[in-house]
Amino acid sequence: MTTPANPPRDTKEPARSGGELFIVDNSDESWKGLRYLQDWTEIASAFDIATGFFEIGSLLALDGKWQKLDRIRILMGDQASARTKQAILEGLRQHVCRKLDASLENEKESNDLLAGTAAIVQAMHQGKIQCRVYAKRKFHAKAYITHPRVAVIGSVALVGSSNFTVPGLTQNIELNIQIRAPGDVSQLQAWYEQHWQEAEEITPDVIKVIQRHIADYTPFDVYTKALQELFEHHTPSEAEWENGESRIYPVLDHYQKEGYHSLLNIARQHNGAFLCDGVGLGKTFVGLMLIERLVMRDKKRVMLLVPKSGRKAVWERNIRYYLPHLLNGFLPFKVYNHTDLMRGPSKAPRNNNMSN
Repeated sequence: MTTPANPPRDTKEPARSGGELFIVDNSDESWKGLRYLQDWTEIASAFDIATGFFEIGSLLALDGKWQKLDRIRILMGDQASARTKQAILEGLRQHVCRKLDASLENEKESNDLLAGTAAIVQAMHQGKIQCRVYAKRKFHAKAYITHPRVAVIGSVALVGSSNFTVPGLTQNIELNIQIRAPGDVSQLQAWYEQHWQEAEEITPDVIKVIQRHIADYTPFDVYTKALQELFEHHTPSEAEWENGESRIYPVLDHYQKEGYHSLLNIARQHNGAFLCDGVGLGKTFVGLMLIERLVMRDKKRVMLLVPKSGRKAVWERNIRYYLPHLLNGFLPFKVYNHTDLMRGPSKAPRNNNMSN
């Protein structure tokens, strides 16, 4: 003989049933969906959960309780639009993982070290907690089938509107009704098994999301990540680069800076420009500024053609003094004598690095 399996509770608590109807709606502070599941962990061996949305916080809210179960299966859905099954599945994976990631970030507000999360990951690795996502159609079902350890009690189901999330189990006004008739529960279990078999495995994806939040990071990892977040989405403007990173720009006089900017503006309009200032006005420094800009900021390949007589005395000497990093062999910068262009391929210099 089976008996209605309502979880044990204090006699002082208000009844959540009228006649044979047993309701869980979160409206009573002492009797919510979370309390219902907590009480069932005392006598159950397994939970089969169907939920439209899933948050890690719901398992963390059951910490110390869910460990008493032998198995938890979570069958979830989420909205994603795509044309092919593979695209739907991939969209669901990404969408579910994004929501899980966001739920973990929210959980840190009250549980900054995410205590209890490592145990969830371990249980997932062991197969004690399994997660699948239903990708065939929009899946928005909510059901909690509890399987007690004592066969005489029989399996019981709670069906309604509560997602397996903290708000769904504790905050929102929901409507969930307990199903106890053995035939009805068996029919519901068959429905669950069918959709579970049709669903796609997502446990490894869930593990990756959680592990990223609880992984141990060295101080160096934290520092480099902070730098990445600071600069990842910010490309320095021309003015920021010139005044903050350039080695030549601060050396230029005001009229040389004007010449440099004029060259850039003319080159943008005509795909080239000539600097024709008189002797002694610093054309070499304006040239060094252009070389630095093209190589270091614009990531261009630069070839400098110079008269042989001025190569060592003027260009090589100033480049070594002001821009020695251009000579490390890793940057796309080469210096040639103008007469090298007159040589055939077999006579072209093999090594165009500056001589010591």
